[in-house]
Amino acid sequence: MSHTLLVLHGFTMNGEVMRAALEPIAKALEPKVQLVCLNAPHTCSAATVERMYRGSSEPALSAPHLCWWNASDDGLEYQGWEETRDQVRAAIDRYGKVTLLGFSQGGILAAAVAALSRSGELPPVQGAVLIAGRKPRAARLQAAFMDPIDMPSLHVWGARDTLTGQYCEELVECFSAAQREVIRWAGGHVVPSAGPAYDAIVRFVLEQS
Repeated sequence: MSHTLLVLHGFTMNGEVMRAALEPIAKALEPKVQLVCLNAPHTCSAATVERMYRGSSEPALSAPHLCWWNASDDGLEYQGWEETRDQVRAAIDRYGKVTLLGFSQGGILAAAVAALSRSGELPPVQGAVLIAGRKPRAARLQAAFMDPIDMPSLHVWGARDTLTGQYCEELVECFSAAQREVIRWAGGHVVPSAGPAYDAIVRFVLEQS
């Protein structure tokens, strides 16, 4: 059975946009590892998308603008979590030997899936690449993070990431010290497409396959 890198995109993104961002990584992994970029099951409101790009010099990403959940104002409830969890479970069941790669909100999701995989609530996964991710805040997920997550993990974030960079270190501490690796690079809130961080992602995924 071939190895699958199950990719979980960021907030307001979609699978096609994420696939384009990962194209250099996808080419480096072929033919040993296939990339499967899921689409989140929920659509972001127009107001949410406008708020995301207000004051930004970056052009808005191509529609559809999707999310894995909508967080309550205090972050303690993830509305839409059950649909997302069930979708990811079905994908792991379908593809079998899976490593996770999540970016931003997808990195939060990948961390949750890794924790629930180790606790037996979700099927097993090989490891997790967490790019610009943070520890989930939802109350219902906290029990899964009581103990260090015992699986290989690669934590990647940019020195100029002003969105989630300050939270990434906390997520590192949620994973087994013996199996985790940390790569900080010079970029912002994006997926690295060259350099040492890119090389580390490719190497890590191939090691899990």
